Amino acid sequence: MVTDLAPEQAHLVLADALDHAKWSARELVKAINPRLNAMGHPPVDLTAGYKWLRGHLPRSPAVRDVAAVVLTEATGRRYTSAQLWGLDQPAVETAETEELLGPLPLGDVLRTASAWTSGSVEPALVHADAAEYLTAAVWDATRQPPAPPTPGHGEGDYVAPEFVDMLFEQLAALRRLDDRTGGSPLSQRQARIALHESLVLIHTGRYDAATGNRLLRHAASASQLAGWMSFDAGLDPAGHRYQLLAIRIARAAGDTNTVSNALGMLAYQHAAGGNPRLALRFAHAAVEHSAKAVPLVQARAWGRLATAQAAAGDLDAFRRATDRCRQLIGQRHSDDPPSLYYFTSHQVDAEAGQALVDLAAHTRGRRSLLLTEAAQLLGPIAAQGTATGYRRSGLLHGIHLVRASIGARDAEATAHWITALAPTLPQVQSIRCRTLLTTVRTAARRQLRAAGHGDALDALRTALSTP
Repeated sequence: MVTDLAPEQAHLVLADALDHAKWSARELVKAINPRLNAMGHPPVDLTAGYKWLRGHLPRSPAVRDVAAVVLTEATGRRYTSAQLWGLDQPAVETAETEELLGPLPLGDVLRTASAWTSGSVEPALVHADAAEYLTAAVWDATRQPPAPPTPGHGEGDYVAPEFVDMLFEQLAALRRLDDRTGGSPLSQRQARIALHESLVLIHTGRYDAATGNRLLRHAASASQLAGWMSFDAGLDPAGHRYQLLAIRIARAAGDTNTVSNALGMLAYQHAAGGNPRLALRFAHAAVEHSAKAVPLVQARAWGRLATAQAAAGDLDAFRRATDRCRQLIGQRHSDDPPSLYYFTSHQVDAEAGQALVDLAAHTRGRRSLLLTEAAQLLGPIAAQGTATGYRRSGLLHGIHLVRASIGARDAEATAHWITALAPTLPQVQSIRCRTLLTTVRTAARRQLRAAGHGDALDALRTALSTP
């Protein structure tokens, strides 16, 4: 870790960090702006980085902190705002995850949740190297003792059961919005507001014991959704943090379905982030915690395990987990969790197709067969998903279909799907999709230009330039 330096020397640390990242000052700003956009902050001028190298201070704490995060991720070295900008700042820039370590009474968990939704904590302050804390904190969270249902005797308003029904309906509407538009700054803020509203009612409302338990379950679900949206917005550490909080609160409420689902989301996020070891750990935990749940919840957990096994390059284990998922998903129950409305056999096909594209990179001898199978699974959702209520999923899995086409060296298919997907991008506010498409554009450039399909690249460039 770099030691703190005086302000007049700080620009040397920034220059050294850029050198290790192999970035220019302009490229640093390009890496910062998507994070700022996802957090609801205005972008930084592309020339600002050159001023920083001359000793100027970035305009706000958010910009300074995001710069530290992206440089930490790009270099594998831990950088803090104090080191990069020479600020007199406390040395304890520790991850908020530490606040949820160890055995905790429910009151402490809820106070931490309130702090995270008060607007005083920026999502980017959770540095990527907090994984060691996350693993320990998740272990502790899955052992959070259930809280006995108790009535609320606050001095606030009476919370009728019908009012809690309305809160859950709003959360369902927010999930549907996320399906269409992705983790936009407005959607993220609304998810945090939903979480904050539950917490305020828990602390100040008057309600019976059953309503109190439902308020806890709503808070857990809102935290889980906030975590998912943060991940879609490219704010992975914040995504992990909110899933951890969801596990804590759900355990207190006796909601094993949400515990299992949040663990599965952590597995998915770490598989996407290139950490199969952690992905497998969380996926196995999800399967374990779903063992006594309805089949659909178990199927969701096995699907996450399949994704984690693919990230680890284990084709046989991926096949076994996917087969188990397909066996369970057909056993629908009237008491299936409403939050799993999206989890159908078509979704399993889409996730399996994405996993097969990843597996093809690990399984050279079967590469062609795996990519062909992936294209067959991904084709329908890429063709129809963008025109349905699952626009973001259609775009995401269409991108993975493009990856399969590139891997198969099929320039015609690559150009076709890029051209088909490009008009959808401005309608989906997903930093994750934009990042993947930027990577795809780089990977496909030589292939498409050689085949005379520069127009597809132009269409994609235009779409990516649209805010």
